[in-house]
Amino acid sequence: MNKLNLISHWRPASILATNIESKPFCLIVLNQPLTRLDHFQRLWNNASFKFVADGGSNRLYDAFQQDKDLLEKYLPDEIRGDLDSIRPEVQSYYASKNVPITKISDENSTDFMKCVELLKEKEKQLNQVFDIVATPALGGRFDQTIANINMLYFMKDQIERKVILLSDENLTVLLDKGKHHIHCMNELEGPTCGIMPIGAPATMTTKGLKWNLDNHTCYFGGMVSTSNAIDSNLIEIETDSPLVWTIEIKQD
Repeated sequence: MNKLNLISHWRPASILATNIESKPFCLIVLNQPLTRLDHFQRLWNNASFKFVADGGSNRLYDAFQQDKDLLEKYLPDEIRGDLDSIRPEVQSYYASKNVPITKISDENSTDFMKCVELLKEKEKQLNQVFDIVATPALGGRFDQTIANINMLYFMKDQIERKVILLSDENLTVLLDKGKHHIHCMNELEGPTCGIMPIGAPATMTTKGLKWNLDNHTCYFGGMVSTSNAIDSNLIEIETDSPLVWTIEIKQD
């Protein structure tokens, strides 16, 4: 069957739910401050694997260092990267807790990519594919934000898995060309959302938004659908080119 005739179903907010079982996912902690610890603790509890990308280890350590019990509770399965960012005292602490710390010297891949390769190693052993959730993935340095969005595009052909970027305020995914149904969870997300083509124009048709688009072409330098809002629990999107979908997380 033609991939474009299939409907891809999304429920990104399920990763934050306490009463809904999401598809098994790997949590990758990136190098930005961890400030929404309520979100983080739910992600950690829901994740099957917890990997930390190099400097993310400093962020994890700093978030919980005032409470030794919590610091020990949040021990990752592995820290991986080029290890040019992890502080000596942080590396010493996690090494003392027998957390594997692996240096990968590859200038052509980011630390995020190195953690994805680690996940693929685990998947070969288990003969199972996991979704990926990366946090904190947006905000902070602009070049790092763009690199993380680029990861969505880099991995878009891996149709057996979904990749979700989480920030303090948003859930963000990439919708490849074709048809998509986004099942929204009103108790956790919305109403503000956006649909943006990055890198190439996209002609899209939507249903379920406050301001829907009907075979409308969006592109940078022209119109992009930012500051839109969901008007239904089911959002339907059809596009001829990849789109970034982002929706706000409700504040507890």
